[in-house]
Amino acid sequence: MKRVLLAASIAALAMTATAGAGPLAAPTKSPGKLIVGFDVPAPGFWNGHATGTTIKNPTGFEAALSQAIAKKLGISKIQYLRAPFGGLFSPAPKKYDFAFEEVTITAQRAKVVSFSTPYFDANQGVLIRKGLAKPSSIAALKQLQLCAQSTTTGLSYIQHKLRPTKKALVFSASSTAAFDAVEAGKCDALILDVPIVVSQSKKKPGAYGGVIGQIVTHEGYGAVMDKGSKLKPSLDGAIKALKADGTITRLQQKWLPFTRVPILK
Repeated sequence: MKRVLLAASIAALAMTATAGAGPLAAPTKSPGKLIVGFDVPAPGFWNGHATGTTIKNPTGFEAALSQAIAKKLGISKIQYLRAPFGGLFSPAPKKYDFAFEEVTITAQRAKVVSFSTPYFDANQGVLIRKGLAKPSSIAALKQLQLCAQSTTTGLSYIQHKLRPTKKALVFSASSTAAFDAVEAGKCDALILDVPIVVSQSKKKPGAYGGVIGQIVTHEGYGAVMDKGSKLKPSLDGAIKALKADGTITRLQQKWLPFTRVPILK
């Protein structure tokens, strides 16, 4: 009888402990803290003053989304870590849990990193220099001096699908150099993710000829993580929940209020 009572007591204690326990902590690199990689400039997506390896007073769509994700995961502490775009696709271990950098999910990139479920849909936008006659079709782009940022899907589109008559100018450091080339007239048209070029055009009105259209490529942005990251299921769940409750839509409307861009065919 004593053994039965003892066994029942142990079972009851186990059930009480299980019932009182909260959800399992998200498997972040540092317990209780979420480390998010970012890069700038990315008007609308990331705002704030980058200094050294961090950013002061971060705001913007991806900054706000990272904060909403942390809340879903039950994490109150967030650290933002500078992670240049060009180094995202190295197979080396990441110092961050995930990076939000307007990264298009591709099969090639997924060979060396893991992606979250998509959190944003994006096509390629065409930003032209001031004074250039607006091209009215994709075919018309082939005759222009195009430019792109290295390791982007915009560059891949130019090289493998568009195949213009002139070799595209490629800027490796960041999108800043590419935007500068368009502003200076060295590049007729920059092909880069439509929300990025629209945000930049609005940031510097009068510096460019405007975003004259978008090319439908059916791309989606995903957070970049270590290949096989244990955080992926938790992160995917948080993103899906934030889509379902309308949070992501509200953040897009707040931080990325660009109007509909016509489709080039």
